[in-house]
Amino acid sequence: MLVLVDVGARSGIDERWAPYHQHLDVIGFDADKVECDRLNASKFPYKVRYLPHALGSSDGQKVELRICKKPGCSSLLEPNMEFCKDFPYGHNMEVVERRPMTLSRLDSVLDVQPDVLKIDTQGYELEILRGAGKLLDGTLAVELEVEFAPLYQDQPLFSELDTFMRSKGFDLIGIRRTFWRRNATQSAHGGQLVHGDALYVKHGLKPSEKSKLILAAYKQHDLLLHLHPEHRFASPPLHKRLLGALLGGMTTNREHRRWVDSIRPPAIDWHDPDFY
Repeated sequence: MLVLVDVGARSGIDERWAPYHQHLDVIGFDADKVECDRLNASKFPYKVRYLPHALGSSDGQKVELRICKKPGCSSLLEPNMEFCKDFPYGHNMEVVERRPMTLSRLDSVLDVQPDVLKIDTQGYELEILRGAGKLLDGTLAVELEVEFAPLYQDQPLFSELDTFMRSKGFDLIGIRRTFWRRNATQSAHGGQLVHGDALYVKHGLKPSEKSKLILAAYKQHDLLLHLHPEHRFASPPLHKRLLGALLGGMTTNREHRRWVDSIRPPAIDWHDPDFY
């Protein structure tokens, strides 16, 4: 079984794992015990258990969870409203409730070795990584939410997380970006890179059934074929093959992307659909 540890797991695992549910052992973390009890009583198409722990770099540390207007923006850090107020999305970052929390280290409360570690905790990812300790030595891939702009006060930005991950023997192989447009910006092509998700794999990743599953789920085709040359990709659905044929006259990926950008409607934010 592939052990997937999901920190910030309330919404469930990504649909990328759907073809591999039977191979997964998922451990999710959420600071809300009531929510964990509800999730543990629910049915999922994969093996999963939810543990009610708020995670950080030390056991017993007292902190405050800021509940934001949009719950998905809630964080152990204070939102940086001076920055966020310039964007239409910024009002979702306003704090509506504060809850006391006691932190635990991941290596204190996790009883298995992760193969994949996914952390999405609104700016607190580096503290959780520090609390993972030697668990990172045996982890094959790490998916992290990262910020390129200070959405929260005193938060580490991407450069700090990247330095940490490289020091632990991981290579950055993909980024999924999110752009926000300011209130005064009307162009569908404008905006600022504010946050995203970074995908890391262990340097010198060895061929194995687990590495094949991970690389296939994240569509890292080049590395997958390098490690597993026998792997064959499923044929795309007919409608995608037809679209590919239609776009065949565009000879480069840059031309394809330029065409897509030219027809997109205005929006307050833009997300990459996957890791590139």
